[in-house]
Amino acid sequence: MTKKEVIKKKIGKAAMQCFAKYGLDKTTLDDIARAVGLNKATLYYYYKNKEDIFLETAIEEGKDFLAQLQQKTLAKKGIQNEIWFYMQSRFNYYANVLNMNRVSAATLNSILPRFFELYDDMIKQEKQFLKQLIDKAVKEGAVRKMNSAKIASLLINISDALKHSVEQKCILRGDNNIDYRQSIDDMKFFVSIIFPKGN
Repeated sequence: MTKKEVIKKKIGKAAMQCFAKYGLDKTTLDDIARAVGLNKATLYYYYKNKEDIFLETAIEEGKDFLAQLQQKTLAKKGIQNEIWFYMQSRFNYYANVLNMNRVSAATLNSILPRFFELYDDMIKQEKQFLKQLIDKAVKEGAVRKMNSAKIASLLINISDALKHSVEQKCILRGDNNIDYRQSIDDMKFFVSIIFPKGN
């Protein structure tokens, strides 16, 4: 790890602690600089603003989370259990990141475009993981033969569409309380249709 990467990691860790304590909207670059033991001018060398710190750190933490989640998913029995555990866990993680950092609807709206840019690589990796799970289930005769790449893509895309639909409604209403429960129920139903038990 380079010196720059080490410093950025320290900044990210300190920033996430500040976001958890004060919320993303109320945290200032001064708060983050104090927490990491640097001056504000130094922070500008690494990041343009606190939203960039949040996004980059959240994506890095997300990659670590997904690696751990994939290991836990492999320990589940049955394709429906594996897929559902994976989809529900990623929903819960995403909800916790936003709640932990108390991101307002207005801020969420402003950071989403940049988030999607950074998120693309993670999405590809997630779809590949789900494709491998489905291919294994097909090979073992647990599910009928299907286009595993298309199904994996559909699972992630529908999950994200359900999440983003709820978020956009909150943004339009100016409501900071994002409730994903209905989206999670809808996703569970969708998974049960594609991978019925006893198939």
